[in-house]
Amino acid sequence: GYSGQWRNCRLILMKAFDMHDDMGTNLYHRFLNGEKDVFKKYHLDDLKKGEVEGVFCACFFRGDESYADMQKMILHANEVLDTEETTVKVTKKEDLDISNKIHAVISVEGMCGIGENVEEEIDWLYEHNVKVASLVWNESNQLADGWPNNPLRGLSDKGIKAVEKLNEHNIIIDVSHINEAGFWDIVRLSDKPVIATHSNARSLCNHQRNLTDQQIRAIALKGGLIGLNAARHFISEDEDSCNAATLAKHGRYIADLVGVEHLAFGFDYMNFLGGYGADSMADDLKSADDTQNLVKALKTENFSDEEIEMIAYGNVENLL
Repeated sequence: GYSGQWRNCRLILMKAFDMHDDMGTNLYHRFLNGEKDVFKKYHLDDLKKGEVEGVFCACFFRGDESYADMQKMILHANEVLDTEETTVKVTKKEDLDISNKIHAVISVEGMCGIGENVEEEIDWLYEHNVKVASLVWNESNQLADGWPNNPLRGLSDKGIKAVEKLNEHNIIIDVSHINEAGFWDIVRLSDKPVIATHSNARSLCNHQRNLTDQQIRAIALKGGLIGLNAARHFISEDEDSCNAATLAKHGRYIADLVGVEHLAFGFDYMNFLGGYGADSMADDLKSADDTQNLVKALKTENFSDEEIEMIAYGNVENLL
């Protein structure tokens, strides 16, 4: 399998775990359009070429979907991952030990359909193998507000219930899109690690979706992780600097601030979405098959081989 190659070749080929990939949405939408073998056609080769052995398979909800819509996409993700011979759906610790497979974790980006029966609906997510979830995308919903909306609104009463229920089921809470008021409510209320699956450092790129130093410190204090995001708008305000080398500088900044043990990958590759997809990514991080470009760039930021292994895979595996 890939692991043997990775250990022998070191920085030439290093296995990776990507904490954010909108694969769940792509699988479902293309299925609805009548396409077959979507995983093999749009994902498998890129993941293999990039040595991506683990991926958070995100079911993304824009904000106008119902609870039934959420259920349909999540059920489809489960079905695909159960039937693909090249993947193993991660539902328990032992699944991470299975070799020669891509380890797929079902995640939810945006819980707009949750609200009327918060606890029962989150019970259903748990029963259907959702292991990571964000309360909101960029919209305002019954639980919370995304970053472009009301900066003063924290979690609603239903949002507080959602945090408690997610904690009960060990579903990891993702804070990458929530506004700051909601972020601080989650950090205060959660008794489990909190992660930002795909966010960079705001000190290096002043986008509201990136994390302030205080937010980075708070995630670290909760025992969480921050996934380096390869979407160009979150890397640099200089269009000529939206590349792996600059993203690696975000990694160095975060590691110097809170320690390398809180750093991971969360590329948010969008090449398979069509249209704007590939153009929205860093110049040399267009798709999963470019993943090793960030591995190499981290070396230029003076991370040791052992530290890069932690960032690329080990920290996510440890958290799971």
